Amino acid sequence: MKKLIRILLILLAVLIAAFFIFRTPDTDRAEMIAKYSNSASQFVDDGAGGTIHYRDEGNKAGIPLLLIHGSNGHLQTWEPLVKLLGDKYRLISLDLPGHGLTGPHGADDYSADANIASATKVLDTVGVDKAYWVGNSMGGWLTWRAGLSVPDRTLGLVLIDASGAQVDEKVKPYLGARLAQTSIGQWVMPHITPKSLIKSSLEQNYAKPELITDELVTRYWEMLRFPGNRQAAVLRMNTKREPEKWAEVGNLKMPVLLLWGEQDTVIPLSHAKAFEAAISGSTLITYPDAGHLPMEETPEQVARDIDAWITGVTNAAE
Repeated sequence: MKKLIRILLILLAVLIAAFFIFRTPDTDRAEMIAKYSNSASQFVDDGAGGTIHYRDEGNKAGIPLLLIHGSNGHLQTWEPLVKLLGDKYRLISLDLPGHGLTGPHGADDYSADANIASATKVLDTVGVDKAYWVGNSMGGWLTWRAGLSVPDRTLGLVLIDASGAQVDEKVKPYLGARLAQTSIGQWVMPHITPKSLIKSSLEQNYAKPELITDELVTRYWEMLRFPGNRQAAVLRMNTKREPEKWAEVGNLKMPVLLLWGEQDTVIPLSHAKAFEAAISGSTLITYPDAGHLPMEETPEQVARDIDAWITGVTNAAE
């Protein structure tokens, strides 16, 4: 018995030592805001004790686009599109609760309804009644969910490698999602986040990993470690995604554009086909040389296709 206790104490000591050796602390809030905000950055009370970081850029007289990033992303993912479309469109982006400079939700609510409420809060703040909602990955899921729950706030939907389709092809959850479902993962993830893990994750999302710079990896790494974001990620990954809502996706009545990277291994092209089949009148465009984040990998093509599609929708309505 004494020998067993001694071994357990040694293992415990090793685990504690490893924790302190590999621990990656949170970044400094003020430093991150100074580094990653710009002249367009604003903060609004989320109504639950927190704030929402957003930007309102581009042509204020133009058609508004609301840009919704994906899980563990941030509004900077849209900067290439803002530059390409800003002369013609009004580009409104935000860091969702638990992401970027927004930080954790005041009530730790990471449901679809809470995220959509944050997005509409930003629209209300900038005085926009309706916008084209443009969402990638989890943001795409929130976008089509918004089309169901707040259709009066949408002019149309652009789903970029969106999640939420219920298809026969099963996708293995990425490492972070699998860890978040275990007790040890829930304990470790808010404290240990090696930069190499972020780089590996980005490489899985890109069809052309050579485009991934150290600056990009550092930004994702530092944003994830913004105070409260890692704990929020654990809570978000364990929040119900309500797969039964997929049965309602065919009820969407507004125009819908689907944009998809053909080399997406996170949410494969079969999901795009499912959206196209379920949403009557939707338009699907795919990119042979893109993965899960076409707006970062091939922003010129994405900007061109969004502009052409909105122009066509606008002309058809006149």
